[in-house]
Amino acid sequence: MTFPAHTGQRPPLRLAARRWLLMSVAAALLLGCGGGGNGVDGGVGSGGTGSFASGSVTGFGSVIVNAVRFDDSTARVEDADGNLKSRDDLRLGMSVEIDGAAIVPATATTLATSTASRIRYASEMVGAIERIDRAAGTLTVLGQLVSTSTQTVFDASLPGGMDALAVGRVVEVHGLFDATVPRYRATRIEPAAAGATPRLRGVVGQLDKVAMTFRIGGATFAYGQASATATDLADGSFVRVKLQVGTDSAGRWVVSSFKAGVNPLPDAEEATVKGLITVFNSITSFSVNGQPVTTGSATEFKDGSAGLSVGVRVEVEGAVSGGVLRADKVAIETDAEESGREYEFDGAITTVNTTAGTFVLRGVTIGTSRSDLRFENGSAAGLQAGAKVEVKGLLAADGTTVEATRIKFDD
Repeated sequence: MTFPAHTGQRPPLRLAARRWLLMSVAAALLLGCGGGGNGVDGGVGSGGTGSFASGSVTGFGSVIVNAVRFDDSTARVEDADGNLKSRDDLRLGMSVEIDGAAIVPATATTLATSTASRIRYASEMVGAIERIDRAAGTLTVLGQLVSTSTQTVFDASLPGGMDALAVGRVVEVHGLFDATVPRYRATRIEPAAAGATPRLRGVVGQLDKVAMTFRIGGATFAYGQASATATDLADGSFVRVKLQVGTDSAGRWVVSSFKAGVNPLPDAEEATVKGLITVFNSITSFSVNGQPVTTGSATEFKDGSAGLSVGVRVEVEGAVSGGVLRADKVAIETDAEESGREYEFDGAITTVNTTAGTFVLRGVTIGTSRSDLRFENGSAAGLQAGAKVEVKGLLAADGTTVEATRIKFDD
């Protein structure tokens, strides 16, 4: 988008060097993919030399996304506005995009690995909670329905997860936009920073260029006071907006500024994108999280192609050229599979709470109360600050801690 001044747990998919797929989709189909398809004709192409991953953080040591362990020790870490951040700002459940080196394939005992050069994280919204339905596990923020699940991570400062939330509290939500409801499926909820500007990433609908309004989800937004407006603003386009605090006299949220809601995909020889299908034109042309995807005769549909539609969770593997992910594997991921996801951590213990039976590793509180917890190369007595361990575990019921199922002490 351009903005002139405005005067008014499944096994990881295989990641390896590959030859490009011969594609048959015309460029016109890409225009409807909701991710800024840029005229690529679907013919034989060549991606970059590195890797790209888009998904949520499922572990640390360094940072784990889409079953790949990315060394983040030298990576540039940025927020949605491009501000420089620290790798210590990364949290479990955050939505991230990673540019990295070529992938070293997984082995029988280790994840695939790479070295990240840049990590960018961005939430879907920042705003005050307007409504909570604890029985349904939902809340409303900026007029948007947000749903939680057994895989929603809650910040450690929200003990009890949903029970710690209250109407009026300002929160930051990471997640996936589900166009079928519409709603946002939260992967992480945390308190917003003090004085944080309300903001939202969403899909434009019911655009009225005369009244200068549009809708996202269940709310109306007025953009007549925005400092800049996207020249290609249209129904179906993803936007990221900053908002004034509170609604105007007509009950509309007032847009202060616009930003593109989808970052162009970088050329990459190996790429994986995990998320929900946001636009589905056909089996050969759809978008995931707003990013354009094409498939061809050589594409492997791991679970068949009949189940693909808007709102379906998928993992797409392929290579990127000209901003388009050309898939050589597409796998459907069910909510049941997500609920059994295992988290992994590797590093030095920061602090230990012997009374609670917990310890902290890379900012994550790890519990040791499961009856099936297995220790290797040591015992619970070795859980001390500075001890280096590898941990696998499952998210606790309230979403604030990970309950360890295996703790291995480094030799």
